[in-house]
Amino acid sequence: MSKIVHITDRDFEEEVLNSDIPTEVDFWAPWCGPCQMVIPIYEKLSEEYEGRFKFCMINVDENQQAAAKYQIMSIPMQKFFVNGENVDEILGAVPEQVIRSKVEDIIKRFPTDERSRLKVLLTSWVEHNKQDSEKFRKWKEKVKDAESDPIYDAVLQADQELEKASNRLSKVLAELQSAR
Repeated sequence: MSKIVHITDRDFEEEVLNSDIPTEVDFWAPWCGPCQMVIPIYEKLSEEYEGRFKFCMINVDENQQAAAKYQIMSIPMQKFFVNGENVDEILGAVPEQVIRSKVEDIIKRFPTDERSRLKVLLTSWVEHNKQDSEKFRKWKEKVKDAESDPIYDAVLQADQELEKASNRLSKVLAELQSAR
């Protein structure tokens, strides 16, 4: 039995933008042949991913506010939302594997369990901090007498503290990843 949620302009915010799990919205119309082709795929996936991913349908003929807000010019158009943000989309009737791959990618990028969210957050922190640390290291090499300028000295001390914190967070991430 399909677990697709049929939504309207009235409940779009509640069902999609305020959803606590990643949500797909299929913008469709009854007269659209390609729309009819993908409905069975979404019905199947809605059952398979129940509780981890929400699948919704909104008829663009009857719900023109949402269609206008998200600039729906062609259907079927599937938009994917996480935490109220539109994070991805698929235009047209595509094979099940394309849709499944998109759903899996979104689940991986935006997990719903706290431990996985922490892993994503720490991974992002560590990766960005490595990039920024490298830029900062290059800046320090170019600056002459950085320690003699109070502002530069304060920045250098903060950088050392940040590097220590980043190293600790890297270790925590490694522990989380090994504790799978």
